[in-house]
Amino acid sequence: MLLLASRILEHELNQEGRLRLLEKLQERGFTPLIRSARRSCFEQALDDALQVEEMERLIAASADSDAQAPYVRGDIFCFSDHVFFLLFGGREHGAAAGMRAGIVYEARTAEPLRKLNSFCQAVTLCVGEADAGGGGGEGEEGATALALWRQDWPAIQDGFVRFVVKQDPDILSAVACRENSRERVRAAKLLEDSETRDFLRRAKEAYAEGYPVTASADAAGLPGFAADKLSEAGLLRREVLVSCRKSGHTLFSLPSADALAVVTISQARCSECGTSIADEKVEEVLAPTQFSHMLLEDGAWLVNRLHSILRELGIAESEIAVEPPAGDGEARMMARVCDESFLIVMRDGDLTPAFARRAINTKLETDARHLLIVATGKIHNEGRTSLLGFASRTERGGNDFELIIADGAEAAAAELRRAFERVSHKALAEQLCELDASMGLSVSNLIETRFRMLDNAEAHATQAQLRAPAARERELEDVSPVVPVIDLSVLESAER
Repeated sequence: MLLLASRILEHELNQEGRLRLLEKLQERGFTPLIRSARRSCFEQALDDALQVEEMERLIAASADSDAQAPYVRGDIFCFSDHVFFLLFGGREHGAAAGMRAGIVYEARTAEPLRKLNSFCQAVTLCVGEADAGGGGGEGEEGATALALWRQDWPAIQDGFVRFVVKQDPDILSAVACRENSRERVRAAKLLEDSETRDFLRRAKEAYAEGYPVTASADAAGLPGFAADKLSEAGLLRREVLVSCRKSGHTLFSLPSADALAVVTISQARCSECGTSIADEKVEEVLAPTQFSHMLLEDGAWLVNRLHSILRELGIAESEIAVEPPAGDGEARMMARVCDESFLIVMRDGDLTPAFARRAINTKLETDARHLLIVATGKIHNEGRTSLLGFASRTERGGNDFELIIADGAEAAAAELRRAFERVSHKALAEQLCELDASMGLSVSNLIETRFRMLDNAEAHATQAQLRAPAARERELEDVSPVVPVIDLSVLESAER
């Protein structure tokens, strides 16, 4: 999936200034792809390569004089894991947009916003040099405009802003830090399994009733249950319980067998029957930790899991807002992807009609274009029908709206990936369609194909590295010396 980020500079350049800007950028290591392709055509059309620059100037001037589309509308700059784009002119909400600089990147691209800011800084320096050559925008006004790179704020959904403003900033910061905790991320991944959640809930109730679950796998009642994994994640703790054999009353719990040895050495006795502690019933049990209680309460684990999925898909922390739990077992978060807002309403339980109504109300408040419903329990037909009817009415009203219903976190991850890819494809096409005529093909398709080919090449290289050790082992086996077989009977006959 490809992601986009852009900045706007309200500064105009004429055709000569745009060409000089591209030249200055190329001197700084930013090679403009469209301009390079055009100049390659000019070189093939001319006998003298020194005339390429003159032809470029003449064609640009001809396009300008004939009132045609501008010769230089923008360009793209390709790097190993990202692509910059630069667009000139156009209109933005009735006002001149000046120029737009942006970056197309993948989830694994390191610090894309810092890369974009560096590119904007390079454009600013090159614009100053182009202006110095007579490209336009001179004077104090032009110098001031160069420092005013800004985000594309008008494209941000107002509903996302209202969702964030409604929350306490301090609580939001605490929630963001909490959801990024490595321990919570690992624990939430384990809790994605419904059998694990059911076991922890049963173990909690059993422990509270005085009948804790023993450490044996059979007693746990979970096929393939691994207590060690839950213990490492901080969801379970092992305890040593000492109970009176006569009354069955639990005397005390100890964190380990070493602690029990200290108690038995002290010659302590049971307060119920007076028997030595060493002779009482001792068993190792599994007890859910307070950490597991906290994650299971109000579906906090589900919030953490969806938050980590968004981060894995490359969504920046600044583009995610999590509503603090209200104590009703439901949770809500919003994400902004390529300037489109996603509302995620989740519940660790059934999708009931009441839950569906509350999700619809939240959608109306935020005016989100995409609504994802995540439920881990049964999806009631009445609740599903209510949501589908609302989506149908919204679309008939002329609004672009998408409803997604996911059964659990795993299904939600797959649905989010597909939805993000659709939004990314649409945003990329809308942003760069102005360059299609200059390039002679779809620039957005070119960029998407390029990233896809790079990913495939990297995957093939990884597979080749994995196959290499096995191939070397087979080669060594083939060239290994053959040990001759000696017939002992022949030796014996020779000796005789």
